[in-house]
Amino acid sequence: MPFASAADLAEHAAAVERALQRDHKKLGRELALFAFDDEIGPGLPLWLPHGAAIRRELEKLMEALEFDAGFERVATPHLARVELYQRTGHLPYYADGMFPFMHQPGTAENAVFALKPMNCPHHHKIFAAQKRSYRELPFRISEYGHVFRYEDSGAVSGLLRTRCMCMNDAHIYCSLDQVPAELRAVLDMHRVVYDLLGLCQYRIRLSTRGPAVSKAGAREKFVDDPAGWVQAEALLRAVLVESGMPFFEGPGEAAFYGPKIDFQFRTVTGREETASTLQLDFAMADRLGLEYVAADGKAHRPWIIHRAPLGTHERFVALLIERFGGAFPTWLAPVQVRVIPVSDAQLDYAREVQRALRAERVRAELDPADESLAKRIRAAVAQKIPNVLVVGERERAERTVSLRRYGRSARQEVVGLDAFRAALVASIATRALDC
Repeated sequence: MPFASAADLAEHAAAVERALQRDHKKLGRELALFAFDDEIGPGLPLWLPHGAAIRRELEKLMEALEFDAGFERVATPHLARVELYQRTGHLPYYADGMFPFMHQPGTAENAVFALKPMNCPHHHKIFAAQKRSYRELPFRISEYGHVFRYEDSGAVSGLLRTRCMCMNDAHIYCSLDQVPAELRAVLDMHRVVYDLLGLCQYRIRLSTRGPAVSKAGAREKFVDDPAGWVQAEALLRAVLVESGMPFFEGPGEAAFYGPKIDFQFRTVTGREETASTLQLDFAMADRLGLEYVAADGKAHRPWIIHRAPLGTHERFVALLIERFGGAFPTWLAPVQVRVIPVSDAQLDYAREVQRALRAERVRAELDPADESLAKRIRAAVAQKIPNVLVVGERERAERTVSLRRYGRSARQEVVGLDAFRAALVASIATRALDC
């Protein structure tokens, strides 16, 4: 193989530099999206106002999609007794990845508590809180729930690997005959979200148990139910084949209680991460005694579908920062509009424009005339604000705005204020990729 030429090496170095310019850690600092503080601790992000705005928009999106799909919202506490995780089987296998347990000896309860590393056991307890009938199935509940995992310090990396995460979690409790339709509906939800965000560079992995391998003295990593694994893996494989979505198989990558479908993305540094997941659980209902009364009058165990189309806020926002290079579409942008008066003479009109937009729940900011017009426009471009409105004397007199859109060079167009506001609100409502 010939050596790479100097030109090839230079082009490769330039490509690497362009990719690193989109690194979410770099852009997170520059755009004031999130921060970390040593006194709070590594892997515990502080969401600054601009980053929190992105989180809220994503949560609103999923709340709307879940409402339309028949999910009901729930809320669960951040901790539970360790006995719960022993019953589910998460302990002792996951103890090393959990925060230290909390114990107050001598108290009346004399209980040991743990910060929850996942929402699943809490949701299972919600299902178990009442007697369930087959008429209630599929029973769908969702939550943006915080989970806590004590990642090794060497693994903590920006928003991709954190120790506190807010997960777009949901669980579907259903009968076996309902499983295929529910899986198809969740896959469709994934596609809707990815299409809306323009995400197309991903791989789908069917994560299976693979060959059962056990070492002398070691406990099996997965639930010991060969027939259950065969059935669950066949169900997931069939729905993927039916969907026409290309996938590959990952033996040994399943959850301990069942196989799963993982959506794999690459970061700008080339690292592959799981952004979203869809899991089929055939074991946990038996471990926790979950049941519903079927049409035959007998108690049956439900099948459980775990799904998180947006994964966690932390990792998904990191991927979106890199996908958009920090230049978010208007509906998702932390600041959707910046209004810039040419001089103090137009300040009152600029404030009127801002108020009119904020009355429509648009995140509009005003940049008063303390600096030169060119400097203020450059600042808006540096912050990747999608819509910059410059208002001078002519705009004030004619009740218009001069619109500059990010990424459209220096081209600007004069638009009536009411027309711009109506078009902007419609674009945000439809979550258009480009306003």
